[in-house]
Amino acid sequence: MSLFQRRSLLVRLRNLLQRIPYKPIDINCLYFLEYAGLPPRETAFRRLRGEIRGATLDDLDGITRCQSTPHAFLKRFQSNDHCVVAVVDGHIVGYEWFCDKRFHLEERYSYKIEIPPEAIYAYDAFILPEHRLAGIWLKFKTAYLRELMQTLRKRRILTMIDHGNHMSMNTHLRFGFRLVRMVLVVKLFGKSFYLRKNVCGETLAPASQVSFARALGHSEAKEL
Repeated sequence: MSLFQRRSLLVRLRNLLQRIPYKPIDINCLYFLEYAGLPPRETAFRRLRGEIRGATLDDLDGITRCQSTPHAFLKRFQSNDHCVVAVVDGHIVGYEWFCDKRFHLEERYSYKIEIPPEAIYAYDAFILPEHRLAGIWLKFKTAYLRELMQTLRKRRILTMIDHGNHMSMNTHLRFGFRLVRMVLVVKLFGKSFYLRKNVCGETLAPASQVSFARALGHSEAKEL
């Protein structure tokens, strides 16, 4: 069976599993990427409509209108994670979170992500569909995150992308991120199992060719 066929089969399998009531089984592949150094100083999109700024607890309602997960957002604010928002015409239209602690616990699969002392972890970026491709994501990185990293004396960015999110993968690769790890996750009745493969130094194939199959070779099994 070809790599493309295996990938298509697994994508269809995951889509099928997502339709089962209460989702007793889930399969996913998490791709971890790294960016070395500070993001470049922003030059493009200087006339971007709206404002990019750090968020506070007062913005909880506005962020929740983008994605209805208020309890998760509140927990992040309480743990002192950093959040940036894009505001257009007085309304929050996008956000992204950043963690500078020693580790971050991925909320869906309880996967412990270790964050080196010199790094910051970027996660859960979301922009409303009608405001995408307007440069907001770039401003998050080249304005807010660059300044935050300078303040915190960080020199590396870590992030994670779900399997199948080709737009995000291609955007990160064009920005300069490189793949460093793949983690295959199997979640059975609330308990997660992992197969991990470090891929530092490997050349990343186009996002359309990155597949679950690559995560299966020479992997480390781990149960939380």
